[in-house]
Amino acid sequence: MPNAIELRAREPVASCLIRKLIVPRIYFEAEWPLGSGATVDVLAIDRDGSGDAHVVVVRERAGDALATVPDLLGQPGPFRWIAFMRGTEDDAAGQALVAQEVLYARGTAGRVGVIEVVTMESGTLGANIRISAERFPGAFYDVATAFSGSHKADIQFGG
Repeated sequence: MPNAIELRAREPVASCLIRKLIVPRIYFEAEWPLGSGATVDVLAIDRDGSGDAHVVVVRERAGDALATVPDLLGQPGPFRWIAFMRGTEDDAAGQALVAQEVLYARGTAGRVGVIEVVTMESGTLGANIRISAERFPGAFYDVATAFSGSHKADIQFGG
């Protein structure tokens, strides 16, 4: 069950992706992939719901976010991300983030991206990309289009 920080962090994470994408549709607690019963914290589908899917897992602590990477590597989608609060890295998480090996799947292209959530002076949360995600192989446009066609976005700019 997500805690208050993880729930609050979803919108700044979405805003971070909105700055990067072209007319994205944003979904919170999205069932991805469609029909799986599993949910992801944030799903951003680029190009008004017919482009690349960006799957994000949000955790308060860096170590907890890194622990989700093996499951995230099994998710379908060209872009996968973890997000956590800046400054929550213990020694092991800090070393893993510097080495970045845990962010790669063996034998294939792609890297899980890292988004850091920060608390600003006013107490509101913001988010920035620390490590860019790299495209995983596979064409998921039909899955993304089917999802966006059957689900109302939490944040939408087009259509």
